[in-house]
Amino acid sequence: MRKILSLAILLFLSAGIFAQTSGTVTFKVTTVTANGTYAPKHVLAIWVTNSAGTFQKSIKVMAAVRKQYLYQWKTATPSQNVTGAITGATLTSHQTHTVSWNCQTYSGTLVPDGDYKMWVEFTEKDGQGPYTSYTFTKGAAADTITFSNAANFTSVQIIYTPTPSGIAEPAAEATVIRFAGDNNFGFSVPSQLAENATMQIFDLGGRLIYQTADFLDNGTLRYFLWNAAAERPGIYVYRIESGADQYCGKLYR
Repeated sequence: MRKILSLAILLFLSAGIFAQTSGTVTFKVTTVTANGTYAPKHVLAIWVTNSAGTFQKSIKVMAAVRKQYLYQWKTATPSQNVTGAITGATLTSHQTHTVSWNCQTYSGTLVPDGDYKMWVEFTEKDGQGPYTSYTFTKGAAADTITFSNAANFTSVQIIYTPTPSGIAEPAAEATVIRFAGDNNFGFSVPSQLAENATMQIFDLGGRLIYQTADFLDNGTLRYFLWNAAAERPGIYVYRIESGADQYCGKLYR
């Protein structure tokens, strides 16, 4: 009887230790110039690590050649992993960034509950620029944290919203539009505040054949486009990650 009771307690404690609550983290930050050599032009990275500093996912990376000077981001991910991140060229002005994270790693694995850090770094010169991190807790309880302003980062807020059931909802399907007379496919999903979004197209063998972070957002819907002219007729799978929302489905080319 004692052994059975001990096993039950162990299982209960293990369930708490390894809990994996699905949810959404929305991060907002406004960057302020550090008056670097190329100011206000700058490169920028936003990414997530766990409390031990282990890289989870890049959320936004705006840099081309000069991404080499995003030293903290490169330390977190030496391979400069941008899977699922919004990417683009050097920014020409400082601005407010609003992005979302779906509590999954870059490979799509739901992370365990616990403390995580949202990092932001930018530089306006050929060297280390301002950077910082903000800690939040992922778990069963929702939370909104407003952080104090700093010299180069202001209006910082993290909103964590767990999924009510605690279980990841199945991905919805996007609206797919086939344009008559050509090889273009349009995909539409609901618009949202978070600016990060990507679309991927796979063949049935699981091979990634197309990926884009370009989209048009009219405030109601977010649109993606795929030109399938180079692909053979057949069934393809699309995956769209818009902020923290995911959409998946099949289409015939």
